[in-house]
Amino acid sequence: MNGGELPSVPRVQILFGEIVYWITIVSAIICMVGPLVAMLAPENNVVNPYFLFAAIFAGKTAPEVWAQASGGFPGGHFYWHHLTTGDGFTQFGLALGCSVALWALLAAAFAYVKERSPLYTRLSLGVALLVVLSAVGIIEVH
Repeated sequence: MNGGELPSVPRVQILFGEIVYWITIVSAIICMVGPLVAMLAPENNVVNPYFLFAAIFAGKTAPEVWAQASGGFPGGHFYWHHLTTGDGFTQFGLALGCSVALWALLAAAFAYVKERSPLYTRLSLGVALLVVLSAVGIIEVH
């Protein structure tokens, strides 16, 4: 290879990178808009913001904060039922950003199927399965 030639990047890797990039950008924008919505309409939140920060700065534990600010923890993935609230919308953005590898791996697996690459297809789907299992709490690392 000459000093001027760059190696070509496989199409699937470009696809993976583009998906990670754009979903991360969208997620960051959602996470910036959500708190603005929460501040503009503090009564339209799952967690009462008037008590939230006071409980956090008082050194309360997470269950105590949830109990004081909203009457108790609403459960995992609570944002699906509260997407129109500021904190629900922000939590959705966080979950989307944390799951970006899943969406990119599924797209990569599809692209590997089209390229007739069974090993990489299985590896992509296997890692995607690990992401899903950890997201729903079946696989935990302590």
